[in-house]
Amino acid sequence: MADKFAVLTGGAGKMGGGICRALAEEGFDSVVLDLDVSRAENALTAIVCDVTDQDACAAAIDEVVRDLGGVDVLVNLAQAYETTTPVIDLTADQMRRSYETGPIASLRMMQLCYPSMKARGGGAVVNIVSGAGTQGTPNQAAYGSAKEAIRGLTKAAALEWAKDNIRVNALAPFGGPPENLEQNAWLKQFVEQTPLGRYGDPETEIGHGIAFLATNTFITGRTLMMDGGIGTFR
Repeated sequence: MADKFAVLTGGAGKMGGGICRALAEEGFDSVVLDLDVSRAENALTAIVCDVTDQDACAAAIDEVVRDLGGVDVLVNLAQAYETTTPVIDLTADQMRRSYETGPIASLRMMQLCYPSMKARGGGAVVNIVSGAGTQGTPNQAAYGSAKEAIRGLTKAAALEWAKDNIRVNALAPFGGPPENLEQNAWLKQFVEQTPLGRYGDPETEIGHGIAFLATNTFITGRTLMMDGGIGTFR
């Protein structure tokens, strides 16, 4: 077992599994927090956790600190995906769900992991954001605006926590397991618009980007666009 530990929210499935493998190459054991831990791959352990439940999240982080010694890296992947709804039809409940599972959950996990990171002399937070926010995407107002809220949170925390040697960055990926393309025709259209012409690999591309932000000690408050060039405007 390693002596460095990463916590991934919403980390079950092939995307999380790829990220866990990439972090393992940098010496981290990963703990996945998810509603369905049966899908967790390449993790040291997995804990059932609803990121909208303060008590469940606190209990999960307490378990990690008690059993493993602490948290060095937090990767906030969890986010409900509200799409295909035009702004004119968007409901308060849809917006609320996007924000409760996205920026509010990210804030909750960051606050819970902060004491352990500070006690261990520092750490890193990587918040997953999206081109749906940075660029804007029709019918994704709830999701995109929630992701932009996470970017605002990321920048504020980076400035406040730098004194504790805790780096806070965001990563906007365009990638995932190949079956995503098979199940979502609209994703294929985005691939066709991507200058590099492909969908990012969960481990060798997206995962390595997250591992880079987790280990580089002189980057904070930034958004890394790992999108094959589709977001070249920014």
